[in-house]
Amino acid sequence: MTKQLKSVFIIVLVVAAVAGFFWIAKYLGGGESVESEKPVVICKPQNAPPEQQECFWTAHVHAMVRVFQNGTKIQLRFEEGELEGSHTHSESNTLHWHGLIPVDPKTKEVTDWSQLTILQLLKDLGLSIEDGPQIIVNSKGVDLSYVWKDGDTIEIQYAK
Repeated sequence: MTKQLKSVFIIVLVVAAVAGFFWIAKYLGGGESVESEKPVVICKPQNAPPEQQECFWTAHVHAMVRVFQNGTKIQLRFEEGELEGSHTHSESNTLHWHGLIPVDPKTKEVTDWSQLTILQLLKDLGLSIEDGPQIIVNSKGVDLSYVWKDGDTIEIQYAK
């Protein structure tokens, strides 16, 4: 094999290896799934009567979030917000939440949805509340008390 042919072969091999690496990372990588987990109520201790239990609702939910200022889209950072609240990571503008919300042990109903309100979302992402953003969820105007749900599309629009 000539020296020039060896050089071409090495270049082709390196390009193929780099392309293969990116293909593996994209299609076979172990990154976080955007699949949501169905909500579950967990109580402890499990076999105790309700008056002796502490219960929580838990899930892994996602929504699309878009922020606009004067009609211009503002890109959220890759890791916006703390993992204990609403946050972004892995996918661009995909909102994540996973945690525990208190549940009444007798009725198994959530007692406080405040962790998933638009107001808390704005706080978690470090967005202004004072500027009076217009909030649109699934093409309908909502207020700051709206509890966002898995699969929602949330637009936060600032006039200033």
